[in-house]
Amino acid sequence: MKNSKFKILPICILLGFLVCIYVFIGRPMIAFVSDIESFKSYIDSKGIAGILTFGALVFFQTFSTCIPGLPFYLAAGAVWGGLKAALICDLFASLANTLAFIFSEKIGRKVLCYLCPEDKIEYVEKLAEGHNPVLTHIIFMFLPLPKDNYAWLGYYTKESISKWFIITFTMRFAQIFIYTLGAEKAVNNQYGLIAAGWVFAVLVYVGAFIYLRKKKNG
Repeated sequence: MKNSKFKILPICILLGFLVCIYVFIGRPMIAFVSDIESFKSYIDSKGIAGILTFGALVFFQTFSTCIPGLPFYLAAGAVWGGLKAALICDLFASLANTLAFIFSEKIGRKVLCYLCPEDKIEYVEKLAEGHNPVLTHIIFMFLPLPKDNYAWLGYYTKESISKWFIITFTMRFAQIFIYTLGAEKAVNNQYGLIAAGWVFAVLVYVGAFIYLRKKKNG
């Protein structure tokens, strides 16, 4: 019983910390980008500094794991258009995921061992290593899965930093582009294209899921 309480306490502290980040930092950040007119005026007045400031917000949002990224992607799409916005968001989000990956190599396993029995962690690691960890990385970054949380556990893939970043940047792009392009089309009242884009995205994801299942079972 004491051992269970000992493990529950750090989890509660961590959850409380994440809630505080969202309430006191995340919500003001979301409010800032959600006011599209003010946000666009700020970006236009600051030039490259505005882009870097926004990139820093996306970086922190991604790294924290507790602040939703959708408001940032939509705001970027409305201001810069689908492609440019997706590239900006993808770059800073991938940099944040890569930093989380670096930290996970250094402290990720130690933190998990503090929260969970080490033999359980070793079992999961062996299971992951036997099922192509690089492919798991690709799946998480391509499909609508919790990418930001996964980055903190990505140490088991044993990838180089450059390989991690390239896979993350490439695979994250599709989902981000769906949001930024949708925002661009919404600004121009092209709702039919938004619907068509979502249908196409769903078909792509379903097709990718079926292909991966067949490859795994085959």
